[in-house]
Amino acid sequence: MKKLLPLFLFLCSCSRTAKINVSMNAPSWMQDQLSVSVQQPDKIPAVFADGYILMNQRDDPGSMLITDAGGHIVWYHQVKGTGCKSAHFTHRKTILCILGDKTYPTSYGNEILEISLTGDTLLHLKKGTGDFTSNVHHEVLLTADDHVVMLTSTEKIADLRAQGGGERDTVKSDGILVTDRHGKKIWQWSVFDVLDPAADKDILHTRSDWMHANSLSFDKDSNYLISFYNNGQIWKLDAKTGKVHWKFGRGGDFSYPDSAGFDMGHAVHLNADGDLMLFDNGVSRQQSQTLAFHLDPHHRRATVKIKAVLPAYLFNERMGSAYLTDNNSILQCSSKRNTLVLGNREGTPLWTMRCTFIPYRAEFISREQLLPYTFN
Repeated sequence: MKKLLPLFLFLCSCSRTAKINVSMNAPSWMQDQLSVSVQQPDKIPAVFADGYILMNQRDDPGSMLITDAGGHIVWYHQVKGTGCKSAHFTHRKTILCILGDKTYPTSYGNEILEISLTGDTLLHLKKGTGDFTSNVHHEVLLTADDHVVMLTSTEKIADLRAQGGGERDTVKSDGILVTDRHGKKIWQWSVFDVLDPAADKDILHTRSDWMHANSLSFDKDSNYLISFYNNGQIWKLDAKTGKVHWKFGRGGDFSYPDSAGFDMGHAVHLNADGDLMLFDNGVSRQQSQTLAFHLDPHHRRATVKIKAVLPAYLFNERMGSAYLTDNNSILQCSSKRNTLVLGNREGTPLWTMRCTFIPYRAEFISREQLLPYTFN
């Protein structure tokens, strides 16, 4: 069993209502992985200057890092023998992540770990526990009642003769599994529930990774928003019936300006304004950007609210994320360029962090979100 390395943490205060002060020292080799430069110091919003950034490292030993705006590591957790494939700051003020060793590619793994900011392991599910029997990838979330939601790998034997394939070809794709905290299945869904791979004219080229779901989040009504890299779409999925309410993006149900077209997206979510926000890799244009849309499901129209184009040197063909820090600034992660950028709504860089590792995503956490925890 993999050993969870302890944090060097001190818990201060014994009152439930008092602030909990967490103090620790990151090793110098870890701190040396980050460097910050500020392009427009007078434009940095106070909420960002006082806030924090969550990142993860996918190599062994896997780690989760929280830094301040100066690039100083204020909290970290390492896991020996495996990588941390993705990480979220939860409504419980905990860190929830996917673990997987080097035998698992990119964002795939076989374990789920939840830890508190004081270093306690609150949940540790391993593949094979209960109904958790498939690989987990890209995303793991907690529902409001603390059930575990994960993107999983799934496959189906399909007759692909209509597309020039075989009578019993294997098609690999994606699903959603919801379990309790012991791994018992509560709900399950698969792409195969709503799509027939034999109807896809390109299936012989994509059957080893059909659709490639790469993010999962909650809509305001607690249904799911799921994004697919290969077909450039985002779906709203009913969390009870599995019905697809709508498809947004290339060939989807909504009209939107051609100038805001996106082909491959990551980190899809509803932002603080209630708009659908994503990091667009922009592979067809060789230009990455952040987009946010106000969706009108009744009239099937989408209005562009944010179009923040990254500088050409930060083109990021895979991975990445974008999150609002306030109404006028966006924290963007250009993973393949090892760079985080705080920019305005037009994409102009205000602040930059360079990393020696590849940051899959970079989540912004405000000081208020952390309370009652504070960092030294």
